[in-house]
Amino acid sequence: MEHLFTDAPARASDTASRPLDRSARASVTALAQALDVFDPAAARRAALRAHLVDRIAAAAGSPVQDRVDAITGSLLAEIGILLTHVRPVGTVDIVPDPSSAVLSSNMLKSLPGLGGCANAVRHQYERWDGSGGPHALRGPDIPLSARLLALAATLVGHPTAGAAPNWTARRRRVDELLGSALDPDLGAAAALELESGDPLSGELDLGEVLGGLDRFVPTERNSPVEALVSIGAAVRAANNMTEVLTVIADQAKKALNASSISIGRLDHDERSLDILVNTGSGSERFPVDETHGEDARPGLDRLLDGQGFVRSTDESRADDPGTISLHSRGLRSEAAWPIIIGDSVWGVAWATTHADAGMLDHDDLATLRLVSTHVAAAVSQAERIAEFEELALRDPLTGLGNRRVLEQQLTQIFDRSPIDRQDVALIMCDVDGLKIVNDTDGHAAGDELLVHAARSLAAAAGPIEGSTVCRIGGDEFCVILDGGGMLSAEPVAESAQKLFSESGPGRSLSCGIAFATPNVVTRGALLRLADEAQYEEKRRRKGLPPLEDLPSMAERRRARRGV
Repeated sequence: MEHLFTDAPARASDTASRPLDRSARASVTALAQALDVFDPAAARRAALRAHLVDRIAAAAGSPVQDRVDAITGSLLAEIGILLTHVRPVGTVDIVPDPSSAVLSSNMLKSLPGLGGCANAVRHQYERWDGSGGPHALRGPDIPLSARLLALAATLVGHPTAGAAPNWTARRRRVDELLGSALDPDLGAAAALELESGDPLSGELDLGEVLGGLDRFVPTERNSPVEALVSIGAAVRAANNMTEVLTVIADQAKKALNASSISIGRLDHDERSLDILVNTGSGSERFPVDETHGEDARPGLDRLLDGQGFVRSTDESRADDPGTISLHSRGLRSEAAWPIIIGDSVWGVAWATTHADAGMLDHDDLATLRLVSTHVAAAVSQAERIAEFEELALRDPLTGLGNRRVLEQQLTQIFDRSPIDRQDVALIMCDVDGLKIVNDTDGHAAGDELLVHAARSLAAAAGPIEGSTVCRIGGDEFCVILDGGGMLSAEPVAESAQKLFSESGPGRSLSCGIAFATPNVVTRGALLRLADEAQYEEKRRRKGLPPLEDLPSMAERRRARRGV
């Protein structure tokens, strides 16, 4: 499809009225993106509904306010699932649920500027013949925006996630409902529009559909504070760092009325900029290998030193390298501000306008500075979370993985079929005499012993592909050999014992080996087998008989405690 939200332009009077204020626009964006995170299929339906509503409303000559209310209502008709955490069943026609519509409507009504949107959502299940709900409105008494929404929702239906609607079947369903559930005049306008318009796609980009709302928003430029609020609302709905950077770039482009926004990471050694995210025409959104140096982006050296800039072909000298670069790239202006984390420059937010577009100025540079602050906060938060996650999986003394890592690895292994895990080996080890060292030489000496044991195990298992070494508590260590365990387990255990014994006098490890053979059906069973093998090894070293030779279970338990 060549155009979204533009194949039926607003009338001149529509453009003058601009019935969607900026705060309402920001709320619609944040909620629609949150819906996309929670239920992507619902967001795809919402985008398609909104596109159809816009076309049908324009074809029917609907007032612009009703048109906007119907479009925003179409985007947020299913927003109640964020409150109830109940996703609609994926059938062709869902049984109307006015109570869900009222819940969504009440939520939307509390947001500034979305009263009309809330009204469309509230009455989306009213029927032309008066048999619907929640208020049994009839015919023209049903708000026009709700009638538009009902017609588009019937056309879209609830197809299988990721699949395009069956348009022939959906249009037939609309014909069946005209005069009973749906407005017959709107139905006639829809039929004419869909026959004469572009073919419909089952996949529309939500971002482009949201971008189509801009023609209904007053054209005054956002203040830096308003831009910050808009970006913050959208970022909170994002789900990961890529989404966060994309949302920031998209919202910054709107706030600045820029042609493009790029966010990139600076390489101080190479003095270059690696682009992570682009938004705007003619740019790859997530470039794999887009790097710029000072020659391609004059001013990069200033950014590396922590200074921003703004320039244009209107105000800069013709022989200035920056002006020459603007002309060569078909740009009128550009602004850039460093993204500073701590005491270092992490990256850059870079805005441009085309030769035939508006000019960025120092007010825009102030807004871009706030954008950079948002990026810095998001990156710092992500790095802290990653650090916390790493700490949660690492033994602080030895730097090895902890018991959580062991459990995660074994869970993944036992999710596979028995035949695919039969070459997995588990080596259970403990440090002999650790308690004696702690009691006689102090815990610092005991910690040193554990660190040397960890190094010995890591050195022995490191060359084996698929190996994981963990400290699982006290003097206990575990080595997982995920593949090649049958051949490698004994050499790894022997190597670790040799290395540890050489690290200091009187040092020794006791190791027990178990294999994930088909008859070992759980990770717990594998751990028990390795643990038992380890105790048998301890007894063998002390010249004690195997546990199985003891006459009673009580004696075996006492023997295990005494080892």
